[in-house]
Parts: sequence; structure tokens; C-alpha cells
Amino acid sequence: MAQNADLGMAIEGRLAKLRSKLAEQRLDAILITMMDNVRYISGFTGSTATAIVGKSDAVLLVDPRYTTQANDECRGFRIVEYRRVTERLPRVIAEVEGMKAGSLGFEADYLPYSEYKSLEESRRSNISLVDTQRIVDDLRLIKDAQELDAIKYAIAISDACFEEILVQIKPGLMERDVAIAIDFCMRKHGASKPAFDTIVAAGPHAALPHAQPGDRILERGQLLKMDFGAEYQQYPSDLTRTVCLGQPDAKQREVYNTVLEAQLKAIDAIRPGIAGKDVDSVARDHIAAAGYGKYFGHGLGHSLGRGVHDGPGLSQTSPIILEPGMVMTVEPGIYIPGWGGVRIEDDVLVTDDGCEILTKATKELLAL
Repeated sequence: MAQNADLGMAIEGRLAKLRSKLAEQRLDAILITMMDNVRYISGFTGSTATAIVGKSDAVLLVDPRYTTQANDECRGFRIVEYRRVTERLPRVIAEVEGMKAGSLGFEADYLPYSEYKSLEESRRSNISLVDTQRIVDDLRLIKDAQELDAIKYAIAISDACFEEILVQIKPGLMERDVAIAIDFCMRKHGASKPAFDTIVAAGPHAALPHAQPGDRILERGQLLKMDFGAEYQQYPSDLTRTVCLGQPDAKQREVYNTVLEAQLKAIDAIRPGIAGKDVDSVARDHIAAAGYGKYFGHGLGHSLGRGVHDGPGLSQTSPIILEPGMVMTVEPGIYIPGWGGVRIEDDVLVTDDGCEILTKATKELLAL
């Protein structure tokens, strides 16, 4: 399907911003090999391609499986076909030479050393190779209107799925039964696929932050942690909710309320100009003050965009300073070995004067 008008305008805007970055770094062109970056800058939806963006030209190199698809999807790009893998990098150099580019940036974090060596051997003497880091990645941190529409739709799918799945959860089911039902529900509501492997963890198993659903039987009195997301137009949602199978006891309520209060305090702190590590500290300090600090071992959240983990987020080591247009998850948790765990996660958009919580699923401690 050809690019719609909104996506076409978004791609034009992304190319303009990228060319501005190239000018700042005095680069004539950049080679883009990381697929999420290729898809972001071109609109291509296939599994493999290579992009070159110069001062006035943009090229997408694909193998014959994707020629028609690329011509249909990537209207701002000239499509160049290569037939053998060994042709790709020499063809890159030929295209760069055709652009009369003297300097070619490459994504140092993503280009394998073997490919760099092949690129170096293929290059002409008048082309210098320049290692770059996070040029396209950093552009991706600020979402444009087309991206926000896709993310919000993906979030609406996961919100609807959470509400629908609640009536199906009961003691006697296996964790994997719930995970399968969640994945089916997301596809039924329009997801192209789950954004990541769905997490369903009951009782003591919920003490594992990234527990894999298995054949464990759900039992009355247990907490049940569910972390899932929908992918829509290549953009994900990411939602975690924890419920109780029956009435929660005093400790379950205490732990749940501690996590919820930490999350709400952190969300309230989100605004342009604040450091990601400072937002993390708000939640972390609250959990520590309640006596559970050693049971919160991961960062508070991550950037959400083309990838589920789309760049620096909210953690003690994060270098990020929040800006309007960033989408972050906020997901504090407490995980107590042998007892269980609680995590509550929302997707949040940084706005001009604060933030907007995009996920709408209830955060009340539900007794099912």
C-alpha cells in the first residue's frame, strides 16, 4: 500500500531533520543499516534494506523480494536493487560516489566490523568513512503526529484487551492460558502482532520481572502480574497491571499501594527539562522509604517508539533530559523472592508543561 499523505509528510519532515543533523556534523551523506532506523526514515515495512541519505538524494537498497514493495512504500526514495549480498556494499559506494559525497557517516553501533571492513575496501579514495552514533536514534526520541497516532491506537488496543481479559481470569487456569488469551485479544482488536513476548506471572513467579508464562496454575489468593503490548503500524504499546485472585491481604495491599504511590509521584514529576535519572529517583526514593528499596532492581521506564525499548529512558544512569514529544513508560515494581511481585506501568507523553498519561486501564487493585 502506498504511503498515505500523513506518513508522506512525516517522512519529509524526518528527512529534513536528518539533513540538518548531517550539516551540523559536516557529513555529505549517511549510511543507515539499523532496520528500525531504516523504517523510520523511509517508511519501508519489509525485513531488510539499507538506506543512504545525502544532501538532496535518498536511496533505498533492497533485494528483489522487496523491489515492488519499496517502490510502493518509499516515495521519497530512489529504489536500487541488488541481487547478491556481496553486491550491497559496493553498490552503496557507487551510489555515494554518484551523490558526489566526500564524507559518508555510518552507524558505528550497528554496522558489524566485517561489513565495515568490506565497506572500507569498496570505497573510493575520495570518500572518507566517519563513525557516527545515535544520529537517527536521537531523532526518533521526539515523536511526530503520525507516530503519536499509531502509538495511541496501539495503547487503545491494550487498554481494551485488559478490560476484556479480566472476565476470563480465574483460578485453575494456567499462566500460558492467560497469555494466549491476551495475544488473541490484541489481534482481534487490530494489532498486527504482540509488541513483545507477553508476561503473565502468578504468585511467587511474579517476583521475576520478566517471567515467562508457563504451566503454573493460578490459585486463589495470588497476585497476578500481566505485562503486554500491541503493535500497530509498527509502533507498540506497553502496559503492566497487577490484580489479585480473590481479596488481597494486608501485605499485598501495602506493596501494591507503595508501587502505585511511587508511580503517581514519578508521573507528577515528569516535565520538559527534568533529567530522566531524577524522575527515577522520585519513585525509587519512595519505595526505599517504605522499606522495599532492595526489591526494586530495574530502571523506572524506557522510551517507547519504533522499538519497545526505543532509547534512553528513566533510570539512575540515564543521560536523557525530557523534551516535549517524548513517550516514556513509567513502571516501578517491587519483587520479593518467594512471595511475588507488583508492577504498574503506564505510557506517558511529555507535553509542553508536564505530561499526559496515554494508557487508561484502571490502576485500582482489582479482586477477581
